[in-house]
Amino acid sequence: MTSDQGRWAQLLSHERLHDVRSQGRAAHHSETGRSEFDADYGRLTFSSAFRRLQDKTQVFPLAKSDFTRTRLTHTLEVANVGRGLGKSFGLLLARRGQLPAHLSPDDIGTVVSVACLAHDIGNPPFGHSGEASIQEWAQRCAAELRPHLSDAEFGDLACFEGNAQSFRIMARLWGRQRPGGARLTLASYGALLKYPQGSAHARDKAHCARKKFNYVQADAALAEAVRAGLGLAPLGEGRFARHPLVYLMEAADDICYRVVDLEDAEEAGLISRRRFAELLRPMLPQYLKDMTEDELCGRPLSELRAQAIGELMRAVMLVAETHLDELREGTFAQALIDAVGEQSPDVLAAFEALGAEAKAQVYTDERVLQVEFAGFKVIGGLLGELMQALPPGLSDGQNLSASGGKLLKLLPETYLLVRPDEELVALAKEGKKEELVRRLTPYERTLVMTDYVSAMTDSYALELHRILTGVKLP
Repeated sequence: MTSDQGRWAQLLSHERLHDVRSQGRAAHHSETGRSEFDADYGRLTFSSAFRRLQDKTQVFPLAKSDFTRTRLTHTLEVANVGRGLGKSFGLLLARRGQLPAHLSPDDIGTVVSVACLAHDIGNPPFGHSGEASIQEWAQRCAAELRPHLSDAEFGDLACFEGNAQSFRIMARLWGRQRPGGARLTLASYGALLKYPQGSAHARDKAHCARKKFNYVQADAALAEAVRAGLGLAPLGEGRFARHPLVYLMEAADDICYRVVDLEDAEEAGLISRRRFAELLRPMLPQYLKDMTEDELCGRPLSELRAQAIGELMRAVMLVAETHLDELREGTFAQALIDAVGEQSPDVLAAFEALGAEAKAQVYTDERVLQVEFAGFKVIGGLLGELMQALPPGLSDGQNLSASGGKLLKLLPETYLLVRPDEELVALAKEGKKEELVRRLTPYERTLVMTDYVSAMTDSYALELHRILTGVKLP
C-alpha cells in the first residue's frame, strides 16, 4: 500500500465510533458483499429521526401541495447527488492510484450519501427560522440562563446550530444508553462534520469550514474521538481540519437547494416557467442552450433541472480534481461550488443568479414569512413552557411548580437521558422523573429542552403548542 493509499485508508475508516468490536473487521461482509458503509445507510433510513423529516420544512412550511419538497425529499435528492459525486471522486482516486485496495468507488459514494442523509436530521421545525427562534429564545431568557451556564454552554444555545444538532443526534442521542450514539463508521461521521469546531470558536464567513460550528460542548469528546480516529489535523483546542468528503456532501446540498427551491417556486407560482428555464440556460448542454425561449420553455422542467444538476456536478468534480491534495488534508478554504469560477465562470455566475432569484422572489414571499413568523411563536412558546419543567436554576431542595410538575409528566422520559448513565436509566425506568431532572446539570436541562423541541415535526410542534397554551384541548 502506498503512502497515499494508507492516508486514504485512514480517512475512509470503517471502524465504528466507540465500538471496539468493529476493530479489525473487514470492510465488506464476505457472504453478502454488503459494506459497513451500507450498514450506516440502512441505520439512517430506518430511523425515526429520519422519518420525521417528512414533516419538516424545506422552504414552504406546512405546504398543501404534494409536489412541494419537504426536508425529507430534499434530503433524498441531496443523497442521490452526493452518491454520484462520491463515486466520481472514488474513480478519481483510482485513476491516481490512491484508492485503497479494499475499497471501491461505490464505497466512497455510499459514505457521501450517508452524510447527506444525516446533514439536516438535526434541523428544528420550520426550517432555518426554527434555528433563529431557538437563538432568540436563549437571548431573551439570558437572565435566567446565564447564571447557571458557562459562556461556552450559553453559546451553544444563543447560537443554536442545526448542524451541531445533527452530529448530536447521530453521535449521542440515537443510542442514549451507550457511548457513540448510532455508532456509524468514522468515515461517515467525518463526512458529516461540515464545520469542525465548537460554538466557542470565532466564526469566519470567508472560510467554508469556519462559518458555523458542528458540535456543542457536551459532545466535544465525541468530535475529538472522530478526529483522532480519522487522523484529521488538529488546529488548536477543539478545532480541526475538514474531512475531504465533507466538501462533496456540501456541494450536493448546495446544488440541490439552489436548483430545486426555484423548481418548487415555479410550481407555487412565485416565478414563471419561462424565467426558471432562462435561469437554468447557462448550465445546460449545448443542444438546449441553442433553443429559442419558446422551445426551451416547452421542454419538461424535470429535464432542464436534471441537466443543470448534471452540469454543476461536472463543474464541481473539475475543482475536486484540481485541488485533490488540498481536499485530502482539509486545507481547501472554499466550498467546491464557490470555486467553480476558476474553470467555469459562466456556470458560477448562473448558479449565483439562482440564489439571487430565490432571495428576491421566494424567501421573502408573504406566505413563507407568515408561517415562519408563526414558527417563532410556536418554538419560543414551547421552550418557554418547558422552562417550568426543566428550570436551569433548580436547587436540591426546591420543588417544581405545580404546572412544571404536570408538564414534566408529559415529557417523554427518553429525552431526559442526555448521557449514558446507569443511575439515570434506573430512575427513568422507575418513573422518578423529578429526581432524574435534579441529577442533571443546569446545562443538561437546557439541552433536554432544545433536544426535545428540535426533534419535533412542524405539525407536532404546532399542535403541542396549541395544547400547552390552552388554545386547544386534546
